[in-house]
Amino acid sequence: MTKNSSYTSPKTHLGLYLGLCFIFLIIGFLPFLDAEVQKNLLTEGGLFESLTVYLYIFCLILICVRWPLQKILSNWYLSALIILFALRELDYDKEHFTHGVLKSRQYFSDLVGLPEFLISLAVLIFILTVLLLIVLRERNNFIKGVIDLRQSQLAVLTSIIFVLVTKTIDGMERKFGIDLSPEGERFALIVEEVGEMGIPIMFAIAILSWRNKSQT
Repeated sequence: MTKNSSYTSPKTHLGLYLGLCFIFLIIGFLPFLDAEVQKNLLTEGGLFESLTVYLYIFCLILICVRWPLQKILSNWYLSALIILFALRELDYDKEHFTHGVLKSRQYFSDLVGLPEFLISLAVLIFILTVLLLIVLRERNNFIKGVIDLRQSQLAVLTSIIFVLVTKTIDGMERKFGIDLSPEGERFALIVEEVGEMGIPIMFAIAILSWRNKSQT
């Protein structure tokens, strides 16, 4: 078997297949539950939001266990990204700021005092630095990995898709002027919350796939 063909064998993508099946099975199963049960599971601080945060913590543990110290330190921005995702899931970007550190109003509003403005600006610069480092240092490896159909990069690509889908669904009625039925609203919430849980699942698959990639 050649190097490239080994990336496309079913065995090398088993984790990705299982992760996607798990996510879509949950999305397909939840609409059959009682509406009140769905609400309790999907509400802020509910089961799926909590699981999402725990999964981000699990990703950090995996990094510490699976990666050598040199890789952890040289690729610190990957761990930082996971921490930022976890804090975002806990709404830290909103709870401790007047408008939210990711909102443009935070930097132009008269309601924001100078100390809060400086703190939010420092946080925003840190976030942009992390994202810029990831793009500059991981771009080529990511593109090559997707072309070679490596599980680690495909999992990262899937997580990016989940981010785009969940951000599009969040506030969809307000953004696009769509009037959804109660059932439609619940299903959109299911896709959003379970999709957000899918992000750290894909991160974990990518982390677990790193050793296999280095050995190929």
